[in-house]
Amino acid sequence: MIIKTAKADFKVIENPVLFGDTFLNCSNHFTDFFTMAFQIKNVKLHLFYWLGLVLFFTFIWGSYDHDYLRNFMVQLYSLPARLLLVYGTILFLIPKFFLEEKYLKFFFGLVALLIISGVLVQRSIMVFMVQGHYLPYKSETFFKITELMNTVLDVNNALIIPLVYVFVKKWNASKEKSQELAQENLKLAQTQEQASLHLKEGNHRHKIIVKDILFIESQKNYVKITTADKEITIYKSLTAIEEMLPEKMFLRVHRSFIVSTEHISSYSPTKVILNDITIPVGRKYKEAVKTRLNY
Repeated sequence: MIIKTAKADFKVIENPVLFGDTFLNCSNHFTDFFTMAFQIKNVKLHLFYWLGLVLFFTFIWGSYDHDYLRNFMVQLYSLPARLLLVYGTILFLIPKFFLEEKYLKFFFGLVALLIISGVLVQRSIMVFMVQGHYLPYKSETFFKITELMNTVLDVNNALIIPLVYVFVKKWNASKEKSQELAQENLKLAQTQEQASLHLKEGNHRHKIIVKDILFIESQKNYVKITTADKEITIYKSLTAIEEMLPEKMFLRVHRSFIVSTEHISSYSPTKVILNDITIPVGRKYKEAVKTRLNY
């Protein structure tokens, strides 16, 4: 449940037409993707995040060499790869795979996106545009393992806060949904407890509160309804009465008996006891009774 109730947060991005079936045809829908990205709520929050991220790393690295302008430019050049990673994850991977519980595909998709954004985008920008201009060194080779790993980790830093935010938001939505379901179940239980049966016995009509019923016994063409303080015999089949009762509150234990699960004081594979009254469990119903009563 925790995972499916959060889909409502991503309805705006679950249109497969916007993304296509694979990354190969995403380029055909770039305009739609770009437009959709800015249809997300709280655009100001997104802008504040990216500005804060750039200034934060500018300050961190600038405090080392006191060249804040140079570090600011490096952070600006790092934005394309970070934007691709962050929005590719929250707009595509999460709704396409994670929310569909395809966790393995989500993992490999995230790894692929890290490689694309970190190696192909970020590394290319660093080597061909930043190094030698804003960084005082030049890599000897494009595929230097240590620098590739540093680049991927540097890009990945931008994903941590958005990913945590999305998961916390999803968790809160699931929690709220669970609370709503609990309240609905409580209301349903209260409604069932207050429910009543209006049954005719001879020339009299009786109102029987459902929660007061202990058990119902079949007596050929009649049924005897036993409550805590009275017994009523009416002309009706046991099956017909069973269909009138809340399923969660009653259990068929024998071809001739239906019992209230609320009033069961003890039970075994062969019998149930309600207010010192012993009701047999039929062989046909034994497995269903064991499953329902968890013994």
